[in-house]
Amino acid sequence: MRPFVHIYRDIGRFCLSLLAALSLVPVCSSQLDSPAQSEILANPYLDADAYSIYAALLESQHHPLIVIQAETESLPGVTPDNLGIKGDRNFDRVWRAVLKDFAKQYANPKLLTRNIPTEVAYELVPRQKIEAFFKSEGKWNAFYELYPSSGGYYWFSAVGFDPQKAHAIVRMNHLCGGLCGGGEPHFFEKKNGKWREVSVHAEVTVWAS
Repeated sequence: MRPFVHIYRDIGRFCLSLLAALSLVPVCSSQLDSPAQSEILANPYLDADAYSIYAALLESQHHPLIVIQAETESLPGVTPDNLGIKGDRNFDRVWRAVLKDFAKQYANPKLLTRNIPTEVAYELVPRQKIEAFFKSEGKWNAFYELYPSSGGYYWFSAVGFDPQKAHAIVRMNHLCGGLCGGGEPHFFEKKNGKWREVSVHAEVTVWAS
């Protein structure tokens, strides 16, 4: 199991919390460690704002082809208080409603469709097909034989919004090898009709391998 590491994210800076690093907890968001999720039927995800946010995240990546797991990650029973995101009163004033919706959206997997408004080349691959690579003898070699320019694969959570759809939270994860990958939440604000990633003053939970 990959560990979560707590970090503080403030104005683009990351400060590693040593105490949290010494009290590692299992990753609950790993797609390869949650077989029960495959038994839940995922409904198509139809939120245009969510796809605009995915596009903004993908455009910061630099691979000729980006492989994306077709199903969003999910965790039944998740609540705003166990999402691994904690801030002060000022943070809660802006983001608490977003956290509530994020937890609601996170509870069940959703099926991505080819509606990401980006010129970045991407391919949606079912989770079952991705898992099959790592159950085979070839594992990552087999994956890269089929997707040699991908740099691994990505998977997203569904996106949580406030009622005005002015703020949003999403988790993006990436695996590129046995000891290569990571994931963290990303925070967005809508300004002049466009979603832009922003820095927040909060303690967040990330994982790395």
